[in-house]
Amino acid sequence: MASVEKWVGFGSAMAGVGLLWSRMPEHVHEEARYIISSLVPMVMSYFNPYEQITISEHGEERYRRNKMFDAVSTYLSSVCAGGASKLKAELRNNRKDEPLITLDENQEVADTFEGARMWWRLYPKASRNKGVVTVSLMPGDADEPRCFRLVFHRRHRHLVLNSYLPSVVRHWRELTEKNRQRRLFTNHTKDRKSEWTHVPYNPPTTFDMLAMDPDKKYEIVNDLTAFLEGEDYHSKVGKAWKRGYLLYGPPGTGKSTMIGAMANFLGYDVYDLDLTSVKNNADLRKLFLDTTDKSIIVIEDIDAIEVELTTKRKGKKAANGNEINGDNHVRIEFSDKYDDKGEVTLSGLLSFVDGLWSACGSERIFVFTTNHVDRLDPALIRPGRMDKHIEMSYCRFEAFKMLAKSYLDITEHSLFCEIGRLLDETNTTPADVADNLIPRGKRNDEISQLLDEAPADVANNLSLRYKRKRDRDADECLKGLVEILKKARVESTTPPIN
Repeated sequence: MASVEKWVGFGSAMAGVGLLWSRMPEHVHEEARYIISSLVPMVMSYFNPYEQITISEHGEERYRRNKMFDAVSTYLSSVCAGGASKLKAELRNNRKDEPLITLDENQEVADTFEGARMWWRLYPKASRNKGVVTVSLMPGDADEPRCFRLVFHRRHRHLVLNSYLPSVVRHWRELTEKNRQRRLFTNHTKDRKSEWTHVPYNPPTTFDMLAMDPDKKYEIVNDLTAFLEGEDYHSKVGKAWKRGYLLYGPPGTGKSTMIGAMANFLGYDVYDLDLTSVKNNADLRKLFLDTTDKSIIVIEDIDAIEVELTTKRKGKKAANGNEINGDNHVRIEFSDKYDDKGEVTLSGLLSFVDGLWSACGSERIFVFTTNHVDRLDPALIRPGRMDKHIEMSYCRFEAFKMLAKSYLDITEHSLFCEIGRLLDETNTTPADVADNLIPRGKRNDEISQLLDEAPADVANNLSLRYKRKRDRDADECLKGLVEILKKARVESTTPPIN
């Protein structure tokens, strides 16, 4: 009976409070709601002992991918994937027996660090129209980026911030260095946005195999070595840690091969930038910021791109009234600053090579290639933009000997003197010479495999026959090359018919 009376009294009190509330002014209602909405999260957080850290796929720099997201993804895939029930797999590094295992979206895994328990979950990309309340880091993006969320007890806060997350980054760097696969990137447009895609990149050429003058090759290797060791120097003089190389020469002289040799020597990824697929300077800026440190950024045939960008911008009219010469090449002045948001401009391009944006990142190599260096404006290739100019010239005798060693496995032959004289008298590219040094019979690697698999007595017989065949191949290839060079010499000395 007493308990019933208590409830009746409580009900009467609540009714009185409700009546009093209804008679209060509206501004009092608003202030009360504001106080309650502020106090509820504080009260909830007081009773909730867990905290969380969100790691978005893109950082607060708006254009740049968040490297911490990649670090966490790699760490969880290697350390915590065994405790997940949903995984994704794809082939890695072109090796069919080593799939790359990663967490699937909305999958939660647990990790332990120095006795502390933590939980990770990968949240998928979410659409704004589904009521997800987050802040987009990509301007104009209708989707929110993916993110990892780390949950831990509040008493482990300092451990997570000062020890656990740094250990995740260290683990990521060690795994990346151990399993590093060089990649070749190219840009394309998807949903009106420019982005990079990549494939594994294993260029076969090294500097030892490169057909060019040994002194010039030695000079390039020394320059690249100085660049690799130049972090302290660039920091001391206040320069961005980058270097520009201009490779120029006729088609077939090995410019692309040189880029592959540089990538092998440095261990860098290569970004092949196709400016015709970039919509405007903003897209170009995003692409540049999405490149990684320790990379080679290549723009091939820069002379043709200079013409295209300028004619697109001015409709075949040179900037500042500069004239268009007979071969439809536009000579431009780079002091003319354009900021047209609807297209890529040369000033926008050069701001990454030698401008404000060139300092966003470090240890980068910029490579321009051209077949016509005389057509380029000096401002485009001045020191600071293209620091080193490398002429990829025609094949001469020293370069030929490297090709003969690589293709025919010979270092001397009776025809070498004649070939050396003919190469000095003609302008023949290394690509043309190499094409004439390829044996047309069974490939040498196939024969070598047969020798390895055959019994000893059979292998000895095969080895002798293989040596005879190789000598015949060398004779035939060199004789054919002599005839080709003689024909080229006659054509070069024959006056043109008017």
